[in-house]
Amino acid sequence: MTRKTWLRAGLVLLIVLDGSVGVWQYFFPRSFYDDFPTVRLDPPFNEHLVSDVGGLNIALVGVLIFAAVHLERRLVLAALTGFGLYSLTHFVFHVRHFEHFSLRDAVGVGTGLGLEVVLTIALLVLAGTLPRR
Repeated sequence: MTRKTWLRAGLVLLIVLDGSVGVWQYFFPRSFYDDFPTVRLDPPFNEHLVSDVGGLNIALVGVLIFAAVHLERRLVLAALTGFGLYSLTHFVFHVRHFEHFSLRDAVGVGTGLGLEVVLTIALLVLAGTLPRR
């Protein structure tokens, strides 16, 4: 597979992962709060906050989709930078707030969010190899 194919595949993976979470948050905020692992550990439920975060996730996915379709260096770098800042701050928040989590949940959340950060960094490095226009 070429670098562009790997880059596009990585972008699609982020789109699918974050898109499914964003759609769930936006359209079904109560279900997301009740059913997504560990979310209900941060009470109280706030429909406005959950649906707004879902809308922001959907917006990030929209930019990632545009980047995956066009694979233009600056666009991909901008999309991944925005997504990377979001995923890094999300990761940092969670690893600093595990006091109500079981060990299994803390490891699961930390690992999942950490892998998202690592994938984004890897994709940023790969995007840096795209030709300048």
